[in-house]
Amino acid sequence: MSFYGADVQQLKALSKSLATGATRLSGKARELDSLIGQSQYWQGQDAKQFAAEWQSKLRPMIEKASRGMEEASKRALINAEEQQSASIAVSGITGASGVSTASAPANAGSPPTGNGEQGQPASDRPTPEEILEKYQVSDAGTTEWPSDWDPLRFVVDQRTVTEKEAELLNGLGPLEMNAFKDIHDDAFESADERFPSPDQNDDQNDAFRHAYWNALMVKEYGAEWAEDYATAHEQLPGNPGPREAMDLYNNEVGRNIAVANPDASAEELATLIEQAVRNGDTVVVGQDLLPHPSNEVPMEQTGDANNAPPVDGHDPEFNDESRTTS
Repeated sequence: MSFYGADVQQLKALSKSLATGATRLSGKARELDSLIGQSQYWQGQDAKQFAAEWQSKLRPMIEKASRGMEEASKRALINAEEQQSASIAVSGITGASGVSTASAPANAGSPPTGNGEQGQPASDRPTPEEILEKYQVSDAGTTEWPSDWDPLRFVVDQRTVTEKEAELLNGLGPLEMNAFKDIHDDAFESADERFPSPDQNDDQNDAFRHAYWNALMVKEYGAEWAEDYATAHEQLPGNPGPREAMDLYNNEVGRNIAVANPDASAEELATLIEQAVRNGDTVVVGQDLLPHPSNEVPMEQTGDANNAPPVDGHDPEFNDESRTTS
């Protein structure tokens, strides 16, 4: 379904509202799963019959409605992006695979899309000191996820996450949760294949992993959800300053690449991000404990951010503050 002539910003707002509704619906189904499965207040045959009906009829209806809203959200966003692209003269060359090979302009001080043949010109890059200062977030409250009463405890190991991370994870449906685990595993495996590293921290392996992880999250959940989750993840207390700056910067590079190449496959995204790492569009921690372009510090000469203290950060502005923190 196309929305010819629709206002681009209204379409994006519609997409966001639909995505929020789908997230809330999935979250509510999860809450009901927990209540029905753990209830100590309703026993007997009627309770068993209702629980069976919930699993066989009612919950699938909610899941179907949630998936329908998600699909409508994606279609609205695609239409908005198509109309926006049609109204802007876009320079650059698109290869036969449909993957953009031209770098999109980056805002001053922001990571590039990382998809050009060359890295960002040195004159346009923020300095290591600027990256260290800008790419910091405040510590956030934490919680154990999944919660003690969540049926996910039977299939997912409980771990400490920020409250915002828990909120976002609680909004994922079963299939989305499966995809989330696959994305995590794929990011680690692909990083090890392309940039073997004994440590996996602060170096090119780390840079690729974070950028690719974010690109895959954009592909699966959209740019706003990916930004919210990746940013919330970095709010875990005690993160060394250089590592936090490196991760946030590389996260943004990965999202930019995915947004600039919406039709790229996972493998194509991995190739684009590998190019970005080798071109110096991502950053790694240097011996001076500052984030430097990833093509300027050899992997064996990267620094150890554990030797650096945390750096004060700002409270991030999340894309969707209307959800209730779990």
